Amino acid sequence: MAAIGYVTLAAENRKRLIEVLGLYVLAFQMIGGVAAIVVLLAVDPAHMLLVDPLGYFARYGIPMALVAAALFWWIYQGHAAAVEKQLAVVNPSRIEEPRFVGIAERECIALGVRVPRLGIIEVPQPNALAVGEGPARGLIAVTRGLLDQLDDEELAVVIAHQASHIRHGDTRVLAANYALMRTAVLFQVNNALRFEDWRQLLIPLVFPPMLLIMLLSGMITMASMGLARMARRSVKLARFHIADAEAVRMTHRPDALHSALVKIGGKGAFIGSEAFDDLLFDGRSDNDGGTHPAVVERLDTIARLGRELMRPGRPRRDTRAAELRPAEVRPTFGRKLDPASFRPLPPPTAEKPRKPRRLTQEELLKLMLTDWKTYKQYIAACNNYYEWRESDQRNFLGLRPGMRVPVAAMTAFVLVLYWPSNGNVQTMVNRLSPGFFSEVLGPSSGTFSTASCLSGKIGDDCAQS
Repeated sequence: MAAIGYVTLAAENRKRLIEVLGLYVLAFQMIGGVAAIVVLLAVDPAHMLLVDPLGYFARYGIPMALVAAALFWWIYQGHAAAVEKQLAVVNPSRIEEPRFVGIAERECIALGVRVPRLGIIEVPQPNALAVGEGPARGLIAVTRGLLDQLDDEELAVVIAHQASHIRHGDTRVLAANYALMRTAVLFQVNNALRFEDWRQLLIPLVFPPMLLIMLLSGMITMASMGLARMARRSVKLARFHIADAEAVRMTHRPDALHSALVKIGGKGAFIGSEAFDDLLFDGRSDNDGGTHPAVVERLDTIARLGRELMRPGRPRRDTRAAELRPAEVRPTFGRKLDPASFRPLPPPTAEKPRKPRRLTQEELLKLMLTDWKTYKQYIAACNNYYEWRESDQRNFLGLRPGMRVPVAAMTAFVLVLYWPSNGNVQTMVNRLSPGFFSEVLGPSSGTFSTASCLSGKIGDDCAQS
C-alpha cells in the first residue's frame, strides 16, 4: 500500500525495514560465500560456494545468516554514533544554547517523541538531520548556519520535520540502509580475492582456477555494492512530504516552513554531508541521484495544502541575537519560484583521502594491542581511501578502467599457456574450474599433485579424476 499519511507511512517503514534486512542477509550470504573460500580451500574444498552452491548453503547458510544478523544489529545500533563522530557533532547544554534546546524539546514533546540527544555541527551552511531513535541513540543535529539564519518559528518547523522522521520510523530504515552499505564497503575494501593491483595478476598464472574465483569475487563485490546503493535510493520520497505535513500540523505555521525552505533549499551541502545526504533536511533531489524531492515541489505542496493558514505578513517570534536578525523580511509566498534558484551548491572542497602508510602484520597487531584508538583510526582511514565509489567507473566485474586491459591480457595468456596439448576442451574447463581444488585437495585426490596437474603432463588424468 502506498504511503498516503502518517499511519500508512509508519506501517510502510516497518515493512521496508524487513525488506532491507532481507537484502542485507542476501548480500552478506554472497559476501560470506566468497570470503569463506580461503578457509574452505583448506578444510572443505568440496563445499565451496563456486563448487557446490547447494552443499554450501546446506552446511553454512544458517551459521552465515546468524553472523549476518549479529553484524547487522551491531552496525545498526551504532549508526547515530558514527554520524555524530564523522560530522564532529557537538552536544550543547541548555545553558550554552537555550534557544535551540528549548525549541527542540518543545517540538519533540508536542510530537510525542522522546527527546533525543541534540547536537550542533559548526558549519555556516544551513541544514539539519535526524538519526536513530530514543534518548540514548537518537540524535537531532542542526548546523550553526541554520541557527543563525532562521527565526524561532522557522527553526521550530524544521526541528518538527526532523522529529517526525524519528516518530514514523524513517530513521530506522535509514539506519538499516547504512548497515547494508557499511558491510558492503568493508567487504570490498578487505576482499583480497579480486583484481585491484597488477601484482595480483601473477596469482592466476600460477594457479589457473584462481582466475574464475577472482573474477567472480569482484563481480559479487560489485553486486553487493549495487544492492546497497539500490536500497539507499529506494527510500520513499513521500517521507519528506509527510514530514513537512506533520511539521505544519503541529506548529500551524506553513508560512514558516515555506520561508525556511526558501532560505535553505540548495544551500545546505557542507564538508562531509554527502555521505549522509539521505538524513538531511536539504539534500540532492532524486533527479540528481539523491533521495529528496525537488525543493520547488515541496514548496508547492506546502503552499497548496496549507493555503488556509498561509498568511505571509503574520508576525513570527525571533529571539536570535540582534546582529543576526534581518532588517526586513520579505514574504516569498505567492511569488513564482524558479527551480534554478534551488539548484544545489556543491559542498566545499574536502581534502581527498590520503593513502595510509602500509603497515606490516606485526606492526598492525602491535598497534591493535597497544593503542586501540589509533588502530581504529588507521582502519577507518584505509576504508575511506580504498572505498569503491560510483565515480570509479568500475564495470560489472568490479574492475576499474586501468585494470580492464591487463586482466583481459592475463586471461588470454592463461588460456594459451594452459591449453592442453591434445586440444581437449573439457580438460581445459576442468583445469580452470574451482572444483579443481576439491579434486586435488579432497580425499579422492589420489596421488596427483597440484604441480603435476598445472603442468599439463597428466592433464587427461586430472580431468578424469
